[in-house]
Amino acid sequence: MISNLTVRNFALIENCELNLSEKLNIISGETGSGKSIIIQALAILLGDRASVDQIRSGMDEAILTATISIDNNKYITKYLDNLGILIENDEIVLRRNLLASGKSRSFINGTQVTSKELSYISSILFDFHGQHDGIGLLKKETHIRYLDGYLKIENKISKLQELYHSLNTIKKELEQLSKNESDKAKKIELLEYEIDEIEKAKIQQGEDNELNEKIKIFSNMEKIVNLSNELSTLFTDEKGIINMLKNAKNITGQLAELDKDFSQNENDLTDFFYKVEDISSELINRVSKYNFNTQQLDELIERSALYDKLKKKYGGSFETILKHCETAKKELSDMDNQEEKKIELLEQLQFSVSQYTKIAQEISVLRKNNSQSLEKSIIEELTYLGMSDPDFKVNLTVEEDELSPILFNGIPVKYTLYGCDKVEFLISPNKGEPVKSLSKIASGGELSRIILALKSILGKNDSVRTMIFDEIDVGIGGKVALSVSSKIKQLSKEKQIICITHLPQIAANGDGNFLIHKEVNEGRTSSKILKLDERQKISEIARMLSGSLTENSLKHAEELITSLK
Repeated sequence: MISNLTVRNFALIENCELNLSEKLNIISGETGSGKSIIIQALAILLGDRASVDQIRSGMDEAILTATISIDNNKYITKYLDNLGILIENDEIVLRRNLLASGKSRSFINGTQVTSKELSYISSILFDFHGQHDGIGLLKKETHIRYLDGYLKIENKISKLQELYHSLNTIKKELEQLSKNESDKAKKIELLEYEIDEIEKAKIQQGEDNELNEKIKIFSNMEKIVNLSNELSTLFTDEKGIINMLKNAKNITGQLAELDKDFSQNENDLTDFFYKVEDISSELINRVSKYNFNTQQLDELIERSALYDKLKKKYGGSFETILKHCETAKKELSDMDNQEEKKIELLEQLQFSVSQYTKIAQEISVLRKNNSQSLEKSIIEELTYLGMSDPDFKVNLTVEEDELSPILFNGIPVKYTLYGCDKVEFLISPNKGEPVKSLSKIASGGELSRIILALKSILGKNDSVRTMIFDEIDVGIGGKVALSVSSKIKQLSKEKQIICITHLPQIAANGDGNFLIHKEVNEGRTSSKILKLDERQKISEIARMLSGSLTENSLKHAEELITSLK
């Protein structure tokens, strides 16, 4: 339910804040004062389409905010958790910013959400009732859920929905298998080719790097041999490094015989001489091992090209190539087992169809056997609300569907999350008239009472915590107005009600009364909203009763309020 509503720069409202009662909130005011602006703001905040024309003239942005208690609603909690939105103190804050550019942004607890996400939250927590527009009960698709809520068969419906999802999953798997059958031969041929291609390659981890190194060497073999020979000549030539070092070593030896201070130099040169000799021998041996083979180079290049082809085809590394091979083997094995899988799925389908049909038929019987109880209760409510000889029917039908696996009395019928029944509430407000769809009720006054009657009986079982009535009392008065007032008051004991009204009989029952009025300041008109204390409430009821404040009208207003307590 809404604990606080703030409206800024919206239509004629510059800035207003409403701290709402948990029960019956009444919004009243003279014609043209802007009562409907509050309802428009609420509707837009809760997901209705917005227009740039609704931004207050001269302003860049309108901001609508509501603090809402979700009463530990598990559906809301789970939904917001999936969106990554945290809930604190069992409250959420909805905010919608309307921009002069024509765009709007919606937020829940500061996190931006889509209009679809906002509308989903609103559909669970709120119910709008106006002149036909937005009334959920007028949509016959909702009637089956209202009936099931009245019958309290949630457990059976929950089990049925599990079977519905299971049944559809199995059907999709069977359809996929059938689709695979037509392409099976080609697919098997392709998988076998891919597996053979990868296995023939005999992939060894790290071999690609080794291949590249060998190709580099073999491709430069002639240059390597020439450079090695040139280096060998520098070492072994008559005037090469080794002979020169040998002469230097001998001369140093002669010097050491003459002066022992040269002994260390002799030793160093001797060590260096033998080290250079070793290097020269190693170079000569290494060059002698090189055997330039064009065929071997071609083989290396060919294998490297094979690896490049496999990487390009199956992935950028050996790991992905080998993984593709394993996946292909599994898929091939699965295809070999498709017939077994198909038989298994058909058995599962038969079981799910049998179970779904059994529970759907049980639910259908419950609906048929107990719908008369609902019809009787609604007729009693309508009679209380001033309708003479009304009639109300719960129409139960099934729709044939030749493709459906579900049979009712041997006939294939359409099946849904809620079974095979189609449910529609039909009504005749007046004696002698045939029953018809709720959406075809022309009179606003009749419709308001029908909605109240339905909500009084069915509303106890839905998730809606706040109901919003936009002048739902149009076209009624006198005793009927008192009955409607009493029914709204009764409903407000279980749900929060926000009601725009022109009837004093309804306004007098308010737990929180708000007055909308216009003010002109510096040549500019604004709609203001005032929360009324008890004295102000009496004055407003008096105005609604007689159009003016007199001692007599104030007395009547006080008496009306007292009589309704």
